[in-house]
Amino acid sequence: MNNKDIYIVGAGTYGEAMFELAEILGYKVKAFFDEDEKKLHESIMGVEITDKFSNLSCQEIKGKQFIVAIGNNEARFNIMNEINSLGGNTPSLIHPTAVISPSAEIGIGVYIQANVYIWTKVKVNDFSIISPNSVIAHHSTIGKACLVSTLTGIGASIKVEDKVFIGMGSTIVTGLAYIRENSIIGAGAVVLKNTERNSVYAGIPAKKIRSIK
Repeated sequence: MNNKDIYIVGAGTYGEAMFELAEILGYKVKAFFDEDEKKLHESIMGVEITDKFSNLSCQEIKGKQFIVAIGNNEARFNIMNEINSLGGNTPSLIHPTAVISPSAEIGIGVYIQANVYIWTKVKVNDFSIISPNSVIAHHSTIGKACLVSTLTGIGASIKVEDKVFIGMGSTIVTGLAYIRENSIIGAGAVVLKNTERNSVYAGIPAKKIRSIK
């Protein structure tokens, strides 16, 4: 197998976006996988959707490289963990226009899109997505399997815990300490205070609007 051969799990619109990022970075997408039976054997971006990922054997995963193009944080986390536990690989893909501080740490299976700025001593943990034109300020941490949407700004020295979804155009203001695990921050929100776990926040300033069961 060519070390630039790669497979994409998730044949939706984000799969198409990740296809383009992979090609920019010199990868060759060999096939898509999707759980929707209606999509099987169709083609997107000129590549066939060959099977469900759940149908793959251990031997079909071992030694191969995969992109998991799924926005749902929990699903992406579980699939990437499975791939790695079975001997597959989930390489990080970083757009060439992204600016990454030399002191930043980037985990495995991290997708950093165009024009992102990741500042001094930021840590982005495994399986997280940082969308275009977002800024992560110095000494902040992004947990595992988070999704930071386009045009988001995250201030300095903030700990964003695992599986947090931050909506488009949000601002997480320097001075708060953490965004707790499994939070959802609505699009355009301005977060001035620490959040609770398993909760949805929206508005300016952001307020808790409901819990996630």
